[in-house]
Amino acid sequence: MIGRILANRYKIVEKIGGGGMAEVFKGLDLLLDRQVTVKILREQYTSDGDFVRRFRREAQAVARLSHPNVVSIYDVGTEGQLQYLVMEYVEGTNLKELVSGKGPIAQEQVISIGIQICDALEHAHSNQIIHRDIKPHNILITKSGRVKVTDFGIAKAVSEATVTYTGGMIGSVHYLSPEQAKGEITDHKSDIYSTGVVLYELATGEVPYKGESPITIALKHIQDFPKKPREIDPTISQELEEVILKAMARDKEKRYANTTEMKNSLEKINRNADYPRSIKRHVPQTKASKKLKPLAWFLLAAFFIGLIIGAAVLVKDLLIVEEVEVPNVIGRSLTDAGILLEKAGLRVELGVERYHPTIPANHIVEQNPKRGQVVRKGRAVKLEVSLGQRQVEVPDVVGELLRIARIKIENANLVVEEPIEEIYSNEQPEGRVVAQIPLGNSLQDEGTPVKLVVSKGAQPQNILMPDLRGHPLAEAEQILKENRLDLGIISYQESTIYFTGQVVSQDIEPGENVIQGSTVNLVVSRGPGPKAMSATVRFRIVDDGQEHVIKIVVEDLKGTRQEYLQRHQPGDRVETTVPFYGKGKVKIYQDDVLLYEEPLSS
Repeated sequence: MIGRILANRYKIVEKIGGGGMAEVFKGLDLLLDRQVTVKILREQYTSDGDFVRRFRREAQAVARLSHPNVVSIYDVGTEGQLQYLVMEYVEGTNLKELVSGKGPIAQEQVISIGIQICDALEHAHSNQIIHRDIKPHNILITKSGRVKVTDFGIAKAVSEATVTYTGGMIGSVHYLSPEQAKGEITDHKSDIYSTGVVLYELATGEVPYKGESPITIALKHIQDFPKKPREIDPTISQELEEVILKAMARDKEKRYANTTEMKNSLEKINRNADYPRSIKRHVPQTKASKKLKPLAWFLLAAFFIGLIIGAAVLVKDLLIVEEVEVPNVIGRSLTDAGILLEKAGLRVELGVERYHPTIPANHIVEQNPKRGQVVRKGRAVKLEVSLGQRQVEVPDVVGELLRIARIKIENANLVVEEPIEEIYSNEQPEGRVVAQIPLGNSLQDEGTPVKLVVSKGAQPQNILMPDLRGHPLAEAEQILKENRLDLGIISYQESTIYFTGQVVSQDIEPGENVIQGSTVNLVVSRGPGPKAMSATVRFRIVDDGQEHVIKIVVEDLKGTRQEYLQRHQPGDRVETTVPFYGKGKVKIYQDDVLLYEEPLSS
């Protein structure tokens, strides 16, 4: 990477660090001619599309922060498979390096650092940004003593990704809030807890909880209380100890309400301080020139003998390894599993987290080695942890046809509850969904049954049976459907009255009361049908001094048709012959106004 130029602007100069998530380089902004820090995500993160989207979204959100105690984000970009952040370059060191090199630091410096961390978090929290990974590694201090908090957006993105205690979490587990250790939802009070742990370490030189494995430490955050700082170093003031322990309260309701309140408590200590301004821890020195007395010689000999015995025991322990049987932790909570494995002399390694249809969230889905296997004491047991049942959004299918509703529900990994309930409905047509439980757009576990209520149409009513005789069969079926009656048995017979395909008779007589939903049987003509007949129409046009248009229409078994259309003078006599079939009627119109009609029959 050294010498590479990203986005034709940022030149990689040298590597200055790295962690489980990113490699860190010192760079040069060629456009603005200034030093920058370039963080390049490791491959396991860049291959996760969801993580990359979260990372870029959070980084862009944090880029809006502008505060002297927050490391500024200048740019976020992509170069091929590389995902990178360009940040403010800070000359100095991080607090972890500071406390590792010097041990406990002076109380006035602890308070100054705490106030500045609270200032940074106060600004972030007011912009709805939670850090979620406050630790000394993420807090830089310049040569002038200014605190710079970094990795806001990265911490949020990583906390949403699948991170195990072995790897990304190993550096953070000492500073986790109890709610984070339990996998619960975090808020600004998690940052307050972690800040308390940082101040604890700065003041005492020690982290509050230690253990052989990260899971042990995480469990202590949930279950234990830390040793009071003044028990480690009595020179720490009572007021500072109270601030630290309040920030670290296991019950987040007992912590400071916000970082402003915590900062005010620290500033109050400063105002009332009467401690020396440079507290140093001294180790008594012995004079090399002083001669050893006989007792000293005896003690020295005893020391070497003990050293030899201890070495022998150590060699024995290395050569003879105790074996233990792996307990069954599948189905147990993560906390219980950790305790059980620790008691058995085994370590915990967290594997993947995955959804499970029956095992609740934060409970063990799988373990390796399996239960009952005999392994060496101290071996790690890899645990797969359940995320609980995956939740999906229930589709809103009210108003949909049952077939479509079923497809939508099954595509959402839900199931349709059988049998389907049917009711009469005036709101939805027959065959469409009237109601559903659970409601549409709600979140439910995968596999949840969805109860559907489907319309049978409107409530049936008593109606008068329509006359279907003479109608073609297709028309008769449509009339039945419109009246919510069902077509039953169709039989055929010869008829000289009705044409082929016309209804000859019906088993429910026209005009009878019938309830909707009833079945109507029909007899249909197979021909030959009626013979053609003719009728003579005679009449005189009224003599009103105006011209008129005369139209003659015949309605019979063959249908309705126009047989005559002529323009006439006033007083004209009209005489014409019209054909008809079976029986029907003839209608005479003058200027589209019906003058009179007469029946026709053979």
